Amino acid sequence: MLFSLLVYGQSLEFKGADISYLDELENSGADFFQNGQKKELFEILKDSGVNWIRLRLWHSPQNAYCSTKNTIYMAKRAKSYGFKILLDFHYSDYWADPEKQNVPKSWKNMNFEQIKNAMYEYTCSVLKEFAEENCSPDMVQIGNEIINGMLWPFGSISNGKCSNLMDLVQTGCKAARTVCPNAKIMLHVICTDNQTLQWWFSQAKRYSVDYDVIGLSYYAYWHGASLKVPENAIKILKKKFSKPVCIVETHYPWTLDWQDNMKNNVGEGSALIKEFPPTQEGQKAYLRTLCSVVQKAGGSGVFWWEPDMICTETFKSDGENLGWFDFNHNYNGTADVFKEF
Repeated sequence: MLFSLLVYGQSLEFKGADISYLDELENSGADFFQNGQKKELFEILKDSGVNWIRLRLWHSPQNAYCSTKNTIYMAKRAKSYGFKILLDFHYSDYWADPEKQNVPKSWKNMNFEQIKNAMYEYTCSVLKEFAEENCSPDMVQIGNEIINGMLWPFGSISNGKCSNLMDLVQTGCKAARTVCPNAKIMLHVICTDNQTLQWWFSQAKRYSVDYDVIGLSYYAYWHGASLKVPENAIKILKKKFSKPVCIVETHYPWTLDWQDNMKNNVGEGSALIKEFPPTQEGQKAYLRTLCSVVQKAGGSGVFWWEPDMICTETFKSDGENLGWFDFNHNYNGTADVFKEF
């Protein structure tokens, strides 16, 4: 630990895991083990150096998972283990990402001003519920991977204009500042080309968006099979905008095999980084090297997306080879890397 700090500088502030699937997994019969002993996932993560838990929030999901009620339940459990919480508002009833940013069904017939008002009231209401349950988030993410906008068509930037998007983003930021004045606010995009990233955050600056942290998704098979991609992005954004920058989503395979009959997101033919074979040691080396790259570039941390995504008899996983658990649900040691940073 001391060697790492002396060589690379400041320790990483964010050493996180997004475990938003956990309650669904547990309800499907999932158990987690460390050295063959059954343990709570939170206990395993705490022992392994994780200090932040990220939880996604959907407006009105078809089932209870990722609803406000269930996410509060998850946040309370995480807080009881001493974790800090990053709450990820998708502002949609289901996944929001660069390919889709669907308005919640209950907002469907609203105009732009009504959407803004609904967004403000919803954000405030959710955060007040968290506060009432003594599990207020330590950081609030306004939108998920919003490089192409949010709440389409209102906040789309397909026409090259982003005034509506930044108005919406600032609306969410204002709500978060009002209810959780001590929480950090994150804006989250993908690790795309540096020209686009600079343009996007220049627009946030132009429209005086009030935020604290830049979050980037980086996946080798989508954003480029080289850690130079996140390294360059962090260096440029850190220098130009003087904000903490972190990788808020990433993962990497420990195998290309599978246990269930659902096709894995990362399998044969997927873009891998040649230095990191799809083995348990390769996965661990990937996280160690990524943390080092982030640290040396001036970044503030790394979050792993769904290290818990095992499969059960009733939960079929397309990411079972991307988590920190083998096919017997035993922890593989990858997150221990965080203790070095």
